[in-house]
Amino acid sequence: MTNLKKLNLGCGSKTPNGWLNVDGSWNAWLAKYPYLRKLLSLTHIVPKKQSGLPWSRDIFIYDVRKPLPFSNNSFSAIYASHLLEHLYLAEAKNLLKECYRMLEPNGVLRIVVPDLGAIIQEYMGGFNPVSDSSYSWQASNRADRLNQRLHYRYPHPVSGNYIYKIYNALTDFHLHKWNYDAESLIYYFKWAGFIETDEMQLFQSRINGIEEIENPEVILNGAGMIIEGVKPAAPISS
Repeated sequence: MTNLKKLNLGCGSKTPNGWLNVDGSWNAWLAKYPYLRKLLSLTHIVPKKQSGLPWSRDIFIYDVRKPLPFSNNSFSAIYASHLLEHLYLAEAKNLLKECYRMLEPNGVLRIVVPDLGAIIQEYMGGFNPVSDSSYSWQASNRADRLNQRLHYRYPHPVSGNYIYKIYNALTDFHLHKWNYDAESLIYYFKWAGFIETDEMQLFQSRINGIEEIENPEVILNGAGMIIEGVKPAAPISS
């Protein structure tokens, strides 16, 4: 299907060259049909804030909750940033197994997720009302900030045309289903078969050229954490 050796799952608008960029969202699909996208925006079926986002037309559209259509041992690296928390735990475990299957021996899986440990520490240590443009509203107390950071629910019903509301209800991509700290995500990496599983820092990686794909804004200042693991060169005997 592709000669690219690096896979970017749940890519969003971050689509560097040299990576096979995969996303299953409404925005990724509409990027291939700009006139339809414009029409849906003008008729308010798609909210204006969604229709104006810059998305590549070259994204491979796929629902990562399904088995991925790539061969065994076909990638040297797989990257996913702020994707896993949008899946139910069972779906996330299936995706980790799929990543293991698709990676070649000594291939590297690198996953960025919100840091549950940092979120809890922020709550326990006191509320610091720092402005954050990634949220549509600014919390005024610790409990609201905790709910905001866990992102299990919006603070208000989904707005927009009823078709967009149906899309949100059916896909349920946008809210978090499960959160992880370093210990728990390392556990699931090992469960899937990975070795040398470690928490990494921004741009610290076994993957060459990680700077071209990694976004500091979703990692620094407690925004996220990184876990990286390696597929063993040979199956580990039990």
